[in-house]
Amino acid sequence: MKRFLLLLCLMPFLAQAQNVLNLQQCVDLLIKNNLTYQAGSLQAEVAQAQLRQTRSQILPQIYIRASQSVNIGRSIDQYTNSYIDEVYGYNSLGTGLDIPVFQGFKLQNQIRQGVLLKESAMENRTAVLNTQTVLLMQGYVNVLATNALLEAATQQVESSAQQVDRVSKQVNAGTVGTNLLYEIKAQLANDKFAQVTALNNYRTARLALFQRMNVNPDDNIQFEALAPKDSTARIEDALDIYEDAQKSFPEIRSAELYRQSFAYQVKSIKALNYPSVSLGAGIGAFYATSNKSLDYFNQLNATRNGSVQLSLNIPIMGRWVTRPRVELAKVQERQAQNTLDVTNQLLRQSIELAVLNLNAMADKHAAAQIQVESLTAAFTVVESKLNAGIANIFEYSLAKANLAKAQGNAIQAKYDYLMQQRLLQYYRQGNWQGVF
Repeated sequence: MKRFLLLLCLMPFLAQAQNVLNLQQCVDLLIKNNLTYQAGSLQAEVAQAQLRQTRSQILPQIYIRASQSVNIGRSIDQYTNSYIDEVYGYNSLGTGLDIPVFQGFKLQNQIRQGVLLKESAMENRTAVLNTQTVLLMQGYVNVLATNALLEAATQQVESSAQQVDRVSKQVNAGTVGTNLLYEIKAQLANDKFAQVTALNNYRTARLALFQRMNVNPDDNIQFEALAPKDSTARIEDALDIYEDAQKSFPEIRSAELYRQSFAYQVKSIKALNYPSVSLGAGIGAFYATSNKSLDYFNQLNATRNGSVQLSLNIPIMGRWVTRPRVELAKVQERQAQNTLDVTNQLLRQSIELAVLNLNAMADKHAAAQIQVESLTAAFTVVESKLNAGIANIFEYSLAKANLAKAQGNAIQAKYDYLMQQRLLQYYRQGNWQGVF
């Protein structure tokens, strides 16, 4: 009974704990539900299936055949090989196999191309996930930032509400005029409008994050705050980060593997110009109703036959057919090389921008904190003067607006800095281990 009561008391806290998602849990939901990532996974499965299909072509083809026919009128008796004029039935059974002995290494090169395409698709699936994860992380940070801005706007409303209450008492006591009360209420109305705007921004950011994860929005779910990370990256490190990223980033590996696959495609096309050899074997038997002396199984036993054949196919004018295909494959290879170059360029530019932004955000974050401290002290002085009756409402409103703007800048700078720290750590590592 005591345990039951204890569990009953802890249920609200357990429920609350379950309604808090951290960044890693959001990524897990992204992997499970995001349709863009699922499309990349399906493409990888297609490449795997195509590779299995290509490999199956190198295996012997075993078959069983059976036929049944009815002959009417003048025809050749399959049993005696003489002309007859009657209605008779004919049944044949057989089995055999075909083995591709040599095809100019066409299938081998197609298999090598399929392996590279499969590996490229697997790397591309990881690249798609990385792209979606960056967008998710941006959305997650945006939710935290807009929530902090909403809290700051709420504090501004509470501060103005307190001033309205204080001035209302002074008006009732006859120490100040009603014009001051109206001006303070106007300030409160402005703060409430800013609060509504901040609330709408917060709700929009939450909705975008839920949509990115492809889950139903839930107002009861909160998101865990992000802790600052140590970062020593400076601008001159961008080239080193890029050189390391070239070796590990899936976007680069996928584009490189895709480019390499065309070399084997060219070889497989050129193989059509070479002679090909195939081996075939078969065994069969038949039954004809025209032979009245033997029953079904005795006829099958008497007519059983087998064969082995070796076929050679020599293309005479094959190059006229394969040359355009080879030219097309070579153009596609150059296109793949251009895609690889573009991917490298975008990665380098992204890393350069991330390093620059990290240093800029660090400076901006530090400057914003100093600004908030200074304007907080200035607002405190003006608020004290207003309470003492030696400051006007214009000075108060200006100091309050400056402080609110500085607080908003500090909040935005803080979360931009947190985002850049994690993004640059991802670029440095080439993976998300420890980033979240």
